[in-house]
Amino acid sequence: MDNGKRKVTLFWYSQTGNSFSCAERAANLLEKNGYAVSLSYVLNPADDSYDADLFLFVFPAMQFYVPPPIKKFINNMPRQSANKKALAIITCAGAPANVPFIMKQILSKKNIDFVNYLIVKSRNSWIFLTKLVPILKKTKKPDEKSFVRVESFVKKNIINGIRKKLILFNPLSLFHWIGVFGESASENELKKLYGDRTFLKEKCTNCNFCVALCPSGAITREEEIHYNDDLCLGCCGCMNICPTNAWRCSKIDPENFYKGINVKRMAVASGRLPSPAD
Repeated sequence: MDNGKRKVTLFWYSQTGNSFSCAERAANLLEKNGYAVSLSYVLNPADDSYDADLFLFVFPAMQFYVPPPIKKFINNMPRQSANKKALAIITCAGAPANVPFIMKQILSKKNIDFVNYLIVKSRNSWIFLTKLVPILKKTKKPDEKSFVRVESFVKKNIINGIRKKLILFNPLSLFHWIGVFGESASENELKKLYGDRTFLKEKCTNCNFCVALCPSGAITREEEIHYNDDLCLGCCGCMNICPTNAWRCSKIDPENFYKGINVKRMAVASGRLPSPAD
């Protein structure tokens, strides 16, 4: 980074590309306005990730809660010597519940003050509702209006000065308690919603997107793809991003899976894309 510029690290996690696309738009605007920006994947953070004046987290709400990769990343972060500030752009198809408040709590343990956030509506990467309500499959979110909101948020709350929002806990949020239950529930129970995973080797084109973007390391590659069901989080990311439907589950047909946006760019940006790559 250029030491003469203000420094911002964007910590991102994305299952389908929705959150990553929001992170790209935020990063581009900050760079145009003279910021030195590090776009850092939480599963492979850059060496200089913490050498920043401000942190911006970009991620999806997962089952009304902070996704496990984000929580794990923050828990493993070094405690900051100076009180730093953080903001977030949170994508979700439904209700964000108390995700912002939970972020404020867990970041405070690292001496980071979580001050503001934006909620962006997106396609549901958890496709269970798409099966029940087919009209959701046709919803194109985030769209250009969504990205304009991202840029407006960055301009008003970072470029024009840090603006603090009151972030409260809502004990009456049913979605919050569903999220709490979901976080404590067995991952195997979660996976039962979709059934057994299978990998169709004959459909694989060796793009390696699933290897690069699997948040738990359940999918690896040596000479060929390997899957460890014990490590799987049940996030369905592999089925959302595979361009050829090589990943399947037993309870939901491939056409009900949303194929994310900018997946190839996201896989490259992760820094985890193995060879050979398409």
